Amino acid sequence: MYFQSEGVDAILDALAAAGVNAIATTPSVYEAIDRLPGADEAGLSDELPRREPPIDAGAGEGRTVERLLWGHEQVLISPSPSAPPDTTCYTGLRYQPSRATALTDAEGGTIEHIIDGAHARGMKVYFQLSAVQVPGRHDDDLPRLPDGSFPRQRMVQTAAIASDHVRAYICARSRDVLTSYPNVDGLRFDWPEHPPYTLGDAFLDFSGHARRMAPRLGFEFEPMRLAAAGLYDRLQDLRNEDLDRLADPHELPRTPTSLVGDEPALLDIRHFKAALTSNYLVELRAAMDSAPGGRDKELSPNAFPPPLSLLSGVDYEAVSEIADSISVKLYTMHWPQIVRYYAEELMANNARPLDPARALRAVSALFDLEDGESGTSLDDYRYPLPHEPHRAGAEAQRRKISQATAEAGGRATVYPAVHGYGPLADFESRLRLAWEASSAGIWVNRYCYLGDAKIAALGRLD
Repeated sequence: MYFQSEGVDAILDALAAAGVNAIATTPSVYEAIDRLPGADEAGLSDELPRREPPIDAGAGEGRTVERLLWGHEQVLISPSPSAPPDTTCYTGLRYQPSRATALTDAEGGTIEHIIDGAHARGMKVYFQLSAVQVPGRHDDDLPRLPDGSFPRQRMVQTAAIASDHVRAYICARSRDVLTSYPNVDGLRFDWPEHPPYTLGDAFLDFSGHARRMAPRLGFEFEPMRLAAAGLYDRLQDLRNEDLDRLADPHELPRTPTSLVGDEPALLDIRHFKAALTSNYLVELRAAMDSAPGGRDKELSPNAFPPPLSLLSGVDYEAVSEIADSISVKLYTMHWPQIVRYYAEELMANNARPLDPARALRAVSALFDLEDGESGTSLDDYRYPLPHEPHRAGAEAQRRKISQATAEAGGRATVYPAVHGYGPLADFESRLRLAWEASSAGIWVNRYCYLGDAKIAALGRLD
């Protein structure tokens, strides 16, 4: 959409001057609209209408773009496929692609212009696709808690990667876009996992789809479901002393046993979630390979950083056997929000009152999100406004980059992904930190937050 707004050559020239050697876009073209459709449809897929920039479940309502989009800081947008979909790729599938529109005919050529222009400037071009958002999503393809219910709160209504319907659609779409655009260099998949933004997210997925997938991947479903249900219940019967143990790195190795006992099925859950993600990536790789020339295209998933990756289902070592590269997401504006979400749910549903400061410290320490003193109130962990630096430890970011790289073991390239949202000084600090901690390079997400001063900061990297 920003290529449509600012012009393809203008953007590519500015990025090339800053030393950028790869870009990611989507196989869609966009137009501004006056209103979104109903809440059941808006934003549930990158193929459906949504707000630009995204609102992050209300937490990011204060987000505004630094690059004006058609002259505005906030725009409601409607996408159309940039090329007519090959309907034979989707024969018999529950989910079907968006149809070509008049906008496809009028603006679809923009994507070829982008690819050709980027290649002429020495840049690779990737398409980024959501792995867990499908158009017209059915509720029975949503992941479930161990008792079969939906989480109390989710930041993003992502679909279940255990669902054959969801995976089949994204695989078909991958094959389709690679056939339409044989010159693209690869595909980047966002969220081939269960994003653990909230406590409920951490206990996904125990849907019927997951029950059917478990034996196919070599796991017994019912023991895992019972173990997860027991842990979920235990986390609603905490004492402040339990929170202190969670926050103490010396106590942490002993904490799981002290809280829930010696339950082998809990370890099986971690392996099962990792197997779901790895299985999905194997299927995506096969789908890409089935497209003409697809074997030469790179597969690159985005992934939550350690230790959140243990909850999301990304095993960097296993994924590195399948993927060409992995982007470890350092979307640090979300980090305080994650702490707040978990602490709020723990406090709201616990059998006895919990000290907010101790709950916040426990979650922050457990996920290794800060370096120094933790905050003491929920207000300390709100979503940062555009002018506010992100509450994220510099050493914590370095540790996550180092750990993800070590776990991948050199088999797949690990790129830190730095988010462009935030004030210039904070952005440049995070940018340099990731650049210096990585031996491979970095990705920057997203262009809409990269004002000219931030693009100049890219050019100042050594």
